[in-house]
Amino acid sequence: MTGRLFVYGTLRDPARQRAVAGRTFPARPATLRGFRRVDPLGGYPYLLDDAGGIVDGLVLGEIDAASLRRLDCYEDEGRLYVRRAVTVAADGVELACDVYVGAAIARG
Repeated sequence: MTGRLFVYGTLRDPARQRAVAGRTFPARPATLRGFRRVDPLGGYPYLLDDAGGIVDGLVLGEIDAASLRRLDCYEDEGRLYVRRAVTVAADGVELACDVYVGAAIARG
């Protein structure tokens, strides 16, 4: 874990971050390339691999181990979503971070 997490759905909301992790995180706009966001009717967004895709979101920083465990639990990591290492662009700089992608998508 890098201490950073790219979020593109419900975790962009500081109130949701606080409800899940007990705190908010420093955030800045970021772009993830190589994926596209899917918004299923009545469901939660997830990412699909897409070489030409771009997803806008936020990169959250200063994520400690206890907060990450809470975030993993919220995302049902390993069952609904899988946390994957990626690189995002934020303020013209590339940053290593993690992102949650749909588990079925991640497993191929």
